[in-house]
Amino acid sequence: MGHATVAPALTAIVLLLVAAGGACALAVNKTIQSEDGDVIDCVDVHQQPAFKDAPPGSRVLLQPKPERSMREMAAAASLSSLQELQQTWRKSGSCPPGTVGIRRDTRRASTEVARLASPFRRPDADGSSYVPTKVTDNNFQNKVMDNMKGKVEVAAAYACNAAYLGARVTLPYWKVDVHPDELSMNYLLVGYSLDDHFRPFPGSPPPKTLENQIAIGLVTWPALYGDSLSRLFVYYSNDGGVNNNCFNLDCGGFQLYPSPYVLGNSFSNADSQVGGERYGVPVGIHRDATGASWHVTVSDHEIGSYPETVFNTRFPEAWYVEMGGRVLNTRPGGNHTTTPMGNGIPSCAGSRFAATIMEYYAVGYNGVIANDKADRTVVTTPTCYDAKPLGFDQGRGGYAVAYGGPGGAYCDRPE
Repeated sequence: MGHATVAPALTAIVLLLVAAGGACALAVNKTIQSEDGDVIDCVDVHQQPAFKDAPPGSRVLLQPKPERSMREMAAAASLSSLQELQQTWRKSGSCPPGTVGIRRDTRRASTEVARLASPFRRPDADGSSYVPTKVTDNNFQNKVMDNMKGKVEVAAAYACNAAYLGARVTLPYWKVDVHPDELSMNYLLVGYSLDDHFRPFPGSPPPKTLENQIAIGLVTWPALYGDSLSRLFVYYSNDGGVNNNCFNLDCGGFQLYPSPYVLGNSFSNADSQVGGERYGVPVGIHRDATGASWHVTVSDHEIGSYPETVFNTRFPEAWYVEMGGRVLNTRPGGNHTTTPMGNGIPSCAGSRFAATIMEYYAVGYNGVIANDKADRTVVTTPTCYDAKPLGFDQGRGGYAVAYGGPGGAYCDRPE
């Protein structure tokens, strides 16, 4: 069993060298040993890695929470309430008020691993184009997304029907076996293009570029975390993922709020079963109409925000929303990887069997959650991993998208 350790009262704050978004001295006043092997440090909210470059002795200002929270918007829209999944570390304790939980990095969990993988780089290798090669079916057919480790394969659905102030989905939580050098993720992404000629409208094609991006999701990444647990992550880029790929607290852009969630930690008691019990994690990204920060939520708790200063260019709204799965394929042994996407079942099996993102809603300029269609797909290797928009769910509400596949040698066969 895990256990929490609290320093004596007279030495409640201890300075530790913690590698979190770069090695820096953090004021840690409690340390929690999680059952999954993680060490969680409870750090003063004003001394978190996002503020490591602040002048000595200064008191930095945390970005304010949104005027209209995701929880308020979800309640106003009468969204169905799922049982909130607990992260594993919370079984062993919680952080004191005024502190934020930070997963202590290990030598294996180097931010450089995440930076080089660049899983959110756009389908053209130079990041310059996002136009479907087959306009008739709106799929990306066999587009190469090379990075230093292999090829990123995508099966997702997208929406660009309007200018959004955010989105909310429920991501499925599955446990899968991933090749040691690869990753498999489920995610929600919002993005903005600097293309002055693009404007979103119902049924419009996606923008050719997507410089500013924010994502939140669940990733199984043995090379980064040393196991096959599905872990919470956030991500941003201000250049379309070409050079800047900032995961979790890397790059110092993400400001944490005190919350029950820790980036990089797993969830406990959440083993979904094919055809049986399903578990999901509601996640969201949004901003106020009058605000400048983008807020990220888990189970409708604001866990942190990206201030406008981390984006070198304007990011006033989202023109593009994407949801689905990605796999890093390193072609072990010269063959296509068997790393699964989703739960490894093809999307054609539907929501009862395949991994399915449920309850997609857009956030409009009026601060209201509303229905929106994510009925077009981003699919790089359709013979291997696919996405299938399922339409509006009459029972749970929102839009649903099934996605995924098992990988394997047959993925190399021509369509």
